[in-house]
Amino acid sequence: MYQNVNQPLILYRACEYGVNYFDTAEVYGLGIAEKAMGNAFKRLNMPRKDIVVSTKFFKSGKGVNDTMLSRKHLSEGICASLERLQLDYVDVAFAHRYDHITPMEEVCRSFNWMINQNKCFYWATSEWTPEQIREANICCDRLGLIKPIADQPQYNLITRKKFEVDLAPIFEKLGYGTTIWSPLASGLLTGKYNDKTIPEGSRFAGGKLKKEECDKILKRYEEAGGEDFYDKLKALGALAKEMKCTQAQLVLAWCIVNKDVSTCLIGATKAEQVVENMGALEVAKNWTMETEKKIEEIMKNKPQPELNWRILKPFDLRRETQLQLKH
Repeated sequence: MYQNVNQPLILYRACEYGVNYFDTAEVYGLGIAEKAMGNAFKRLNMPRKDIVVSTKFFKSGKGVNDTMLSRKHLSEGICASLERLQLDYVDVAFAHRYDHITPMEEVCRSFNWMINQNKCFYWATSEWTPEQIREANICCDRLGLIKPIADQPQYNLITRKKFEVDLAPIFEKLGYGTTIWSPLASGLLTGKYNDKTIPEGSRFAGGKLKKEECDKILKRYEEAGGEDFYDKLKALGALAKEMKCTQAQLVLAWCIVNKDVSTCLIGATKAEQVVENMGALEVAKNWTMETEKKIEEIMKNKPQPELNWRILKPFDLRRETQLQLKH
């Protein structure tokens, strides 16, 4: 999507469905994605107050000062991103990954500086562990700085434990939000791969990524899905057919019915994909505990919560508790 000629139409279709949040990063195409998004905003003449835009910082190039979360990189990075996006500010600036080298105080002060300079309104984390998020919050409390508000973790029917178990205390105690990525597992959960073949022109056929990298990502998902992974995909497809929706809509709905999902990020190379994905909203609206149970029976990968030592039984999963309260 970095240089996708359809991008203005894709954004336009998304806005028609009420989508107002758009996410990118300095590392995507090393700035190309930000330029493309900025050009699309300009072509569509979108009122700035009507959209929420975020970008992420960790790597902008191959130079020694183009990586990590130092004050120098973040200060120069936000200015460069705003120029590429053709915006005066972004709504949320993310720390794209945890920096094991730069002191946390420097990281927190740098994002606080961005906010004070009106270059962003909020800052957030991406793929940080609960311990790292707590470290940032403690640092901000001690220094009187603005705290991060959300994380951008991967969450889908294959990748569940970190979101549903590890981050649960952060959601509950810190009121942390989320902007989940890869809800369709790089397209693997859409139904296109159910017969274990790789369609021509699909993500895993290569293109943006080298074939070796595609194979590595595919293998990781397959191993996480188990030996009967493709049987599970076919069963999801059958359930979607039974529910009169597409497999992609079913899988997206499964994500967004989780109340800890503040925002579900989807990617598209065609406007038609936006239209299909938006159908997940209707599926989610009619979600039932019966549907939830059927999916759990197919996937058989419900994460094991921590043990409540007081009664020697596992804690309830937040996902289950929230859905039961809803119904």
